[in-house]
Amino acid sequence: MNKNILFLLLLFYVSGIVYGQEINSGITIGERKSIPSKVLEEDRAFQVYLPPSYYSNPKGNFPVVYLIDGDYNFHYDTGLIELLSSVSGKIPEMIVVGIADKGKTKYRKNCTPDYIPKREGNASNFMLFIENELKPYIHQNYRVSGYEILIGHSIGGVFVTNYLLENPQAFDSYIAIDPALWLGDYEIINKANTVFKDKKEIGANLFISLADTKEMGVRQFVGVLDKHFPEEKDWSFMYFKNENHNSVGLVTIKKSLEEIFKNWEITRQEFYSFKSAQQIIDHYSQLSTDFSTSFSIPPYFLGNVIYYYFNHKKQEDLLILESGIKNKLPGSVEDYYLQLALNHLENEELDKAMNIYSTRIKENPLSFSSYDGMSKIYVTQGELQKALQSSKTSIEIAKKCKARQWMMNELYSNFENIQSQIDKQ
Repeated sequence: MNKNILFLLLLFYVSGIVYGQEINSGITIGERKSIPSKVLEEDRAFQVYLPPSYYSNPKGNFPVVYLIDGDYNFHYDTGLIELLSSVSGKIPEMIVVGIADKGKTKYRKNCTPDYIPKREGNASNFMLFIENELKPYIHQNYRVSGYEILIGHSIGGVFVTNYLLENPQAFDSYIAIDPALWLGDYEIINKANTVFKDKKEIGANLFISLADTKEMGVRQFVGVLDKHFPEEKDWSFMYFKNENHNSVGLVTIKKSLEEIFKNWEITRQEFYSFKSAQQIIDHYSQLSTDFSTSFSIPPYFLGNVIYYYFNHKKQEDLLILESGIKNKLPGSVEDYYLQLALNHLENEELDKAMNIYSTRIKENPLSFSSYDGMSKIYVTQGELQKALQSSKTSIEIAKKCKARQWMMNELYSNFENIQSQIDKQ
């Protein structure tokens, strides 16, 4: 048989084994779950989005976003949150729970406050479902922190606004997107005026937006807020005159989350002004305290920091970083050592890199990046069969960890490169 044909058949066969179902599988975002609700007397579905590091880095926990009308808004909201967190590092990674509806009629009923005349609202029961049934399930089954955000759009924004009035301590931040506060005869405006009358503070953060829509009642509600809380300490109003009712959601959530986590990012200029790595540890440790969350340092930023300290021979700062992460930011342990190993690998310090990867695998068997790194060391040492096996293992574990496709592409590419070298022997 022609040697080139034999090579192509072998590559196709091996690739089929490694890639498996990925070739024909659909693209999914999150998982769909369902629990029985005694409060609502029916099964209730919801979707759960987990950030990229959730499985591969088992330490630390995450704030939770609860999203009203989750089936409608889940995809674009989770995409935005992943962009802002995992990709750009402007906010922390978060878990998103998209609460499903059961058709437009029931959805509107569940979001409508009970006190709105002639509307047969069921918001009180829907709030009980979230508080007494959904939240406990999420807390029992996922690594969530104590910081929670509620987001709703239109009639969902009404539900969010009313939830704040009824139980401001239920969530840390409320985001009401272009809410239809005109319901009834602006009943929720009157309720807000009564609720806020004797209060010195709202009790949570409130973000409320308005698009180019007319007579939504939003400006009247903002007038009530301004009357009782003129310093705007805990609330923020955003007017987007160039957005319509449907497009305003994306920009509202982006600006709201960036405001909630406005102190999250350490800029390049700030980093260069730091006297030592201790200021990085202090920064993210304080944020962990402020948000009741065991945060991780953003991997992209951490990678740049380690690269800088490593190549500028700042060993003391690396040790400060290592100690601080172990003691105060355990969610960053994996990222710290992987970034350090990468620097050793790039500097051809293969023994040091291999030692780190081996240790990471012992401490975290789901460290698929460590297996991938080991495969590259084996290639450098000419041990291609060991490299191929490590590469295969990294792919298998990455699948279990539900690694994003762009991550899988890198692992597949490494595997193909190793296989190609073997076939050329």
